[in-house]
Amino acid sequence: MTDAMIAVADQPDPPRRLVLGGASYHAIRGALSARLDELEAQRQIAFSTDAPEEEST
Repeated sequence: MTDAMIAVADQPDPPRRLVLGGASYHAIRGALSARLDELEAQRQIAFSTDAPEEEST
């Protein structure tokens, strides 16, 4: 685990969050997928509130 942390820290653009372990990966992926599903469920209502675009002349 320490080797992975050092390798990531040495990267030119390291990630903000480091996921270590398969269980952690699956838990985070599941939580993020659930959040994306919730967002998609609101897509129609979200776009329905946009102001109409003006025509350019």
